[in-house]
Amino acid sequence: MSNEPGILVWNYTLEEKKKLDLLLEEIGAPSAMTIESSQGHLTLREIIHANTRSDRELASQEKVILFYNIPQKGVFFLINRFKETDLPRPMYAVVTEHSIEWPFRDLLEHLVSERDKADKRSDRSSEE
Repeated sequence: MSNEPGILVWNYTLEEKKKLDLLLEEIGAPSAMTIESSQGHLTLREIIHANTRSDRELASQEKVILFYNIPQKGVFFLINRFKETDLPRPMYAVVTEHSIEWPFRDLLEHLVSERDKADKRSDRSSEE
């Protein structure tokens, strides 16, 4: 993927990925790169720049879309476009200088933890 802006997806079916890529093509963006289960224990840097594989598999039913080298305005635009589709709602994240060194599984765990905390806060505030 090099340093070019890009989108990475985790746990999208072939059909969902095709729909996503059609949308990206409509707006002139490159198609998304799939993070394979054999890449789940690798760092984001290894996945993005080396496109390597591991002999260890990662399994998770969570859906994730990562934005790499995309300006904030572009990220917001893309998220809004994705929300207009019938695609499943993923967890979104931007790959940062820091997170690019994380194994994908660690980022996934972090995203799930943050979502769960936000859900608990939301549940508490709706009870009040």
